[in-house]
Amino acid sequence: PVVVKADKVGGAFMVEPVEGEPRPFKATLDIGLARTTTGARIFGALKGAVDGGLNVPPGINRFPGFKNNKLDAKAHRARIFGQHVAEYQKKLLAEEPDKYKDSFGAYIRAGVFPDNIQAMWETTHAAIRAEA
Repeated sequence: PVVVKADKVGGAFMVEPVEGEPRPFKATLDIGLARTTTGARIFGALKGAVDGGLNVPPGINRFPGFKNNKLDAKAHRARIFGQHVAEYQKKLLAEEPDKYKDSFGAYIRAGVFPDNIQAMWETTHAAIRAEA
């Protein structure tokens, strides 16, 4: 298993081999005919793969939060921790409560609300790192 160490979630880093350890598994992202627009979901999956220890040479210019040739780690971190989902939850809750219940029924049953969605993802990320 490859151990990936990062100072903070949301920063850009590459998986490097560690002396005396197996080399990171190298993979290539093949998105087929999907559009490669900056911030597309596929690049969130790519970031998760890199965070999980795969050596997937990405161009960080496609990660959410990349603007003006610079990665905004704060915006990228907010996306990783689902702040865009929390904002949408709040909007639906205020404007269309019935649609909120339909769209986020599984979240509601699991006790995940706009104010604790980040905590849920922090717990999930900690569990993933503990398994690595």
